[in-house]
Amino acid sequence: MTMEQWEAHTGHMANDITWPATKEQVVAACGGSDVDPAVLEDLKNNLPDGTYNSADDVKTILVH
Repeated sequence: MTMEQWEAHTGHMANDITWPATKEQVVAACGGSDVDPAVLEDLKNNLPDGTYNSADDVKTILVH
């Protein structure tokens, strides 16, 4: 995921997800039509299973 893709979804990550959240909860919250399909695929394929304490935890793993 690029920084531009992340920045386009930071509001969603901050407002639509209750932290801590599991990978499954993050993916489910991002499954709506307002999330770029490429971002959703990145979440599904590249975010390891686990529980994340904040959006920053997810950002550290996905943004490159």
